[in-house]
Amino acid sequence: MVGLCKLHFPLYCCQCIEGTRFIVAGGGGAAKTGVKNCVQLLEVNKVKRKCEATTLEQLDTGIHAVMNMSAVPVGKGCKCHPSITDSDKYLVALGMGATCKIFSIKEEKCKESETNQTASGLKKRKKGKEEKKESPGEVCYKTSLLHHIDTATGDKGTQTAVRLSHNGSLLVAGASDGHLRAWKLPSKEQIFDSKGHKDDITDIDITNDASQIVSVSRDGKAFLWDASSGHKTMELHVIWNMKMISRNFRFRNCRFGLVPESPDKLRLFTTHVPIKRDPNNKVHCCITKWAKRRNSEGKETGNLEPAIVQNTGHEAISALAVSDDGVFVGLGFMDGSVGIYISFNLQCAKHVKNVHSIFVTSLSFVKESPLSRVTMGDYDTAIVSVSADCTCQLTKLESRALFSIWLVILLCFIAIATTAYYLNYSGLL
Repeated sequence: MVGLCKLHFPLYCCQCIEGTRFIVAGGGGAAKTGVKNCVQLLEVNKVKRKCEATTLEQLDTGIHAVMNMSAVPVGKGCKCHPSITDSDKYLVALGMGATCKIFSIKEEKCKESETNQTASGLKKRKKGKEEKKESPGEVCYKTSLLHHIDTATGDKGTQTAVRLSHNGSLLVAGASDGHLRAWKLPSKEQIFDSKGHKDDITDIDITNDASQIVSVSRDGKAFLWDASSGHKTMELHVIWNMKMISRNFRFRNCRFGLVPESPDKLRLFTTHVPIKRDPNNKVHCCITKWAKRRNSEGKETGNLEPAIVQNTGHEAISALAVSDDGVFVGLGFMDGSVGIYISFNLQCAKHVKNVHSIFVTSLSFVKESPLSRVTMGDYDTAIVSVSADCTCQLTKLESRALFSIWLVILLCFIAIATTAYYLNYSGLL
């Protein structure tokens, strides 16, 4: 575990977007407590042989603490907004009450020294407590508001989950009224508004090809949706309850993941926690891997079904992430611990307790790149986690050696002993 940084506001969202960069969001809410509400773009650097995260840019979000967020890199040919250019690096969708605001973050060379805060509310990079003035030739960042979409209805309606498709052309949002809504970008044409749940939608995800959506809710139900029409294609909770012969659990998180040996195929991962927590009768939480059955020819057929259900312990699960290559699954827990699991069999590869002092609110796997390995060292995978304790932590799964160090020492000892015996036997000693 490596402590990357401690910020001055509670953190609720985290997403790694490129190399050593990740975005976090949170805040103190509408109450005038002096705790700011903002989004920060951070970068991990090696400082005196230690990894530390420094703030590249900060966007103040007014009275709204961002509780849900989705961020994607801007790829070539992105048409999510007419004003998108080659200097736009990232798209960020932020849940602000009953609305979703989509910003772009530009990276460009500074033409002149700029003020501490632009009209959009973006604060310039800081170095320690002193403001660092940008000079020509240096890189600076700017945000611009691309879209403002009302994603929830009613006086008390709020957006509870949000997801951008990989190319930024589809926005899906879940709300406290149980509705799942989707829009095309940049036209902001609403594709569907479907009432699927009776309570808050706690998590959603979109497949890489933007053809399917999964949603889970506090009402204990989980659905698979057709992204083009908003029609339900599967009731996941019914299938899961039949397999487990239990209705004492609810779905907590959901994520699609690639199949390592077949990148064109997908797997689904969901987490499950007890509906009621009884201190005197602790029940194991679990994670489920969903897959299609294979026929005699090895081809997948039929619908998704629970392939593996793995117990994760008594502590409630609070966050879920899947690595880009689909090899690892990350879990955050209510006691502040972080676990890394092998997606193939859902076996725990590493579990670190007390990563955070309170519950993990979000986590994301580091994007694989040469820069990330130079900065963070050698590892099989690494995951960034955040919490309401205001800290960002890095948990690494160290690279597994092909041979144990003790085995190497034993082989060396045997080789030396054999050589000595041979030389003594030959009369050379």
